[in-house]
Amino acid sequence: MEEKKLDAQESIELITRMIRNTRQRLERHSGRPFLIWGYTTVGISLLNYTLNIVGADPEWSLTWFLIPVLGFVLMRLFPEKRSTEPRTEIDRIVNALWRVCSLSLIPIFILCIFHGWSYRPSLFALITLVMSIGTAATGQIVRSKIYTAAGFLGMAGTAAIALWDFYLKQLPDPQRINCYMLNNETLIFAAIFLVMMVIPGHIINYRTRHEK
Repeated sequence: MEEKKLDAQESIELITRMIRNTRQRLERHSGRPFLIWGYTTVGISLLNYTLNIVGADPEWSLTWFLIPVLGFVLMRLFPEKRSTEPRTEIDRIVNALWRVCSLSLIPIFILCIFHGWSYRPSLFALITLVMSIGTAATGQIVRSKIYTAAGFLGMAGTAAIALWDFYLKQLPDPQRINCYMLNNETLIFAAIFLVMMVIPGHIINYRTRHEK
């Protein structure tokens, strides 16, 4: 049987419907991963902040590698409900986007392994930038104000890390600079994920519950 060819108006309507369906599905099911990865990142950041305060080695902390481990375990322990709705091409695009963003974090962690945490400001900035790009791009693709706003707020946080690092480098005492960088940039990093993932995750879950 010959497939029906769509005219321009029908093609636009089909794409618009696909985007709308994907946006609705994402906003129903994305609260869980946002909260899991957001709270995991914030929790491990605060743990490292505490370790730094009590005098742990400031140049190296394997506890940061608990983020992907705990995140993966929690995603397995709290799986989302299987959706009966068919997947669209927009779903495939969004999934491919986050797959690339996730894989791009691997060389960042490799950089950390070989150079230690002396590159902490650059590592924090790279991680937040990658996650911000993924979030904002998802928002633009599916036309979600929540995703878009969260992503651009994350980018603003990345700029804040860079500006904070620049400010600290102007201070004369290297030892005091390292101390400030160690503690305050960890808190900035945690705050970015709180704003970029935890708060949007709660907003999405709130909307989902009240739509039922």
